[in-house]
Amino acid sequence: MKKLLVIFLIFFCWRWASAQEVILEKNPEEILIFAGDSQFYLRETWMVQLQSGENVYSWEKPNALSDDEIFIQVEGGVLNSILTPSSDRGSTVTILADSPTEGRIHFTYPLSSLTLNYLYQYYWEKEKAAPSGFLFADITNQGQEVIRNANFVIAGKEFTLQLEPYETKRLKIQEFQVITAEKVSRYASFNYGDTDVHFFWKLAVPTYILFPAKSEYFEKSTSGVVFLGENFISGTSPDLEMEIGKSNDLTVEEKILKQDKINQVYNNKGQVVLYDTQEKKLYIVANRGSEVKKIEVFVPLQPSFEMISHSVSLDRIESNRLIFTLELQPQQKSEVVLEVQGKNLTSGFVF
Repeated sequence: MKKLLVIFLIFFCWRWASAQEVILEKNPEEILIFAGDSQFYLRETWMVQLQSGENVYSWEKPNALSDDEIFIQVEGGVLNSILTPSSDRGSTVTILADSPTEGRIHFTYPLSSLTLNYLYQYYWEKEKAAPSGFLFADITNQGQEVIRNANFVIAGKEFTLQLEPYETKRLKIQEFQVITAEKVSRYASFNYGDTDVHFFWKLAVPTYILFPAKSEYFEKSTSGVVFLGENFISGTSPDLEMEIGKSNDLTVEEKILKQDKINQVYNNKGQVVLYDTQEKKLYIVANRGSEVKKIEVFVPLQPSFEMISHSVSLDRIESNRLIFTLELQPQQKSEVVLEVQGKNLTSGFVF
């Protein structure tokens, strides 16, 4: 289960209010954010002098808030009831106390004027085994009031910000180590006749910093930094995959070597209505580049196939797909032969 991330924004604005006093001012004490939805919450805290028995206070809730969006806690007594007339925004809070004491009332509710969005950036230097990962947070003040010298604590780090109306500031939260990283190319001709070889980054990142966010990918070399692309991640899995572009150094050629119909069954008109097949296919995979390349080749077949022989290791990932993986040295070419038989076909071939 993903851990909960909490961000505190401390204002320390206190105000005394005696029993039966109407509470009208808003005195924020904290702002919290939950990582799941990046929603800020503002908490108003009031210090009150509770009397023995029933204590009644009125509080004016912010516009556009429903009752179920407001969470109320009390200290020094027991929250007895909350009454919100439908005609206005006022809420009446009743607290029971055993004896005179100093108490507190906390009102917590969503704050729409502040928003937060996470951003990941990955920089992969060609000589490194894995990219460097960075987590940022973009905080935006969407309100019309200045937020002055606000102290944010995010992942154990403190930040002091002043946000003008409609201003966004980016905070660098953490640099982290990618657990595993791999560059791999992929050939999958069953995708709408696509015969290009596509290039991917496959990354595994630490689970404790997983959030829904945009991810940006960069490659660093002696000539500078190149932006490769971006995608959006759900934050539910540490395994990331990003298509960087087409792999022009790798080529894949397919050739049908044999397609024979056997065990044919005819109807009374002499037409073939059922048959088996024996089929053989050749894949010629070549690395024309100057670096070692890894490639995944997906093989589409009809589900009724049975494997006869294969020259490389295969994995069956679905009823109608196989995959084999090759690692090719610079200027190396590899030939892969697959032989299958189809059973009880009424049309076409397995390959």
